[in-house]
Amino acid sequence: MKVGIDFGTSTSEIAYVDSDGQLVLVPNHLGEYITPSVVYIQEDSTPIIGREAKEKALVEPENAMLEVKRLFGQDTAIMARGNVYTPVEAATMIIRYLVDCASTASGQTVDSAVITVPAYFTDAQRKDVLQAGTEAGLSVERIINEPTAASLDYGMRHLRECQYILVYDLGGGTLDVTVLELFEGVVDVKSSCGNNTLGGKDFDQALMDYITKALLKKDKLDITKDPRAMMRVKMAAEQCKIVLSEQENHRIDLPFIGGTSETPVGFSETISSKLFESLIRDKIQSTEQQIKTALSDAALLPTDIDMVLMVGGSTRIPLVSRFLHETFGQTPDTAIDPDLAVVRGAAIQAGVLSGQLGEDAIVLTDICPHSLSTKTTSLNFFGAREVYCDILIPRNTTLPAEVSEIYHTVADNQTRVEITAYQGESEDPDENELLGAFDLSGIPKARAGKEKIKICFAYDLNGILDVSAEIVSTGKSAAVTVDTAKSGKNVDLTLWKDASNVRSYRRLINKAERLVKLHGEEAEYVEKAANNLKKALVLSWEKEVCDNLHDRLKDEIEDFEL
Repeated sequence: MKVGIDFGTSTSEIAYVDSDGQLVLVPNHLGEYITPSVVYIQEDSTPIIGREAKEKALVEPENAMLEVKRLFGQDTAIMARGNVYTPVEAATMIIRYLVDCASTASGQTVDSAVITVPAYFTDAQRKDVLQAGTEAGLSVERIINEPTAASLDYGMRHLRECQYILVYDLGGGTLDVTVLELFEGVVDVKSSCGNNTLGGKDFDQALMDYITKALLKKDKLDITKDPRAMMRVKMAAEQCKIVLSEQENHRIDLPFIGGTSETPVGFSETISSKLFESLIRDKIQSTEQQIKTALSDAALLPTDIDMVLMVGGSTRIPLVSRFLHETFGQTPDTAIDPDLAVVRGAAIQAGVLSGQLGEDAIVLTDICPHSLSTKTTSLNFFGAREVYCDILIPRNTTLPAEVSEIYHTVADNQTRVEITAYQGESEDPDENELLGAFDLSGIPKARAGKEKIKICFAYDLNGILDVSAEIVSTGKSAAVTVDTAKSGKNVDLTLWKDASNVRSYRRLINKAERLVKLHGEEAEYVEKAANNLKKALVLSWEKEVCDNLHDRLKDEIEDFEL
């Protein structure tokens, strides 16, 4: 059975389409359709998931894992019960739990899924989602963007309507702004922009900061280093935020938050919605930039938007709807459940793929969220060579997409060329993410610029990028397939030391690591160059590619030391 899964920063949900074509939301073992994305590790190392785990986290925060989605795409670890876990491992536990709930509810074996991700998730973050689903025992047949999933939920109920829709998706940890066109059963995504570090948790943090500063000012008590006290503050702030979405005031009472038994210190104050809004107003207004970018990329004006759909639990904050009303001159629509629209859309897509809804039930076109480019060289006005990334597939290109471009040799008697694939918006290769590389050799010797190299990027709906290159005069070609859901920053870079051909590069990498350790962010470009070389070693890329990356690292170190 195929299911749809919405794995969120704060909560996660699962649903499926049954044999009668009806969408079924799956309850967890407590009968709840919304499960907190929290893992608590028991003494025997077995996990508890959901509301009970969240309650355990209040008294044992050191044994709980929260908000792991925000750690995707990073080389980081989480400690719980004395053991080390990766964000993917924590997410796997949550997804496996949801799958077990679905199997119990349906009486069927769940073997595949459609899983949603924020539209602006990077390649490495998407890879983590895929890995978590795979490790949970699923065949992840499609990863779709959360706003797109929400629009599927809306589109299924308004199949014959034609309109431009802006989906404003503000969840627990991320913001997505997506512009799409709905026409006669087709959901056509036009553009997307977002912020992967803005969500409801940041609004909680604003309240937490207010409370901790008040304690420090009034009682000279700093609780920020006390995990249990901070967990109590976190839970109180979250509850306050939720209540203030419905009421004008909420009283936070935190007795015995610190101090001693003789002189206990507590926090007690009525928080008004006006105060709360003053703490988060700048964060809400900052999303205007994402709205402007998404509209610009779609070549639309605010007045062209027929409907603004609010998705994500954080859109329940009244300030959000007022902000959107001021921006678009119309009241945002609440036609879909902000908490369940995404999982419903994921289940609809799963139902289409499984044939439960029929392939023509609703048609979905999606986009690539980040530009894909290849590194090339040109001569500037002074005749010097400049290296830059030439974008072949711009962000927001409708998928699938295939683009070819002709390049020329840049040196006399050049017989080989390095073909690269990068993800990112910068012209500077060092500011983008290197997805893959290979060498094309056998170019006939000739004057610079005479021989032509044809490079083709083909990017499909499942995040698979095929990169091929051909010597036009001879027809000789080479190619590589880059699974952009499986490649990215999450290659275990610590394995570089065990690579078979590491000897030639070890000394320079060690020097780079010492510089990064001593100078931190100041050595940012040294670190990026070193990580690219480590990645090439771990993935056993060709020696010529590793040599080129080695030379680039050497240049970065020399520039830094100057």
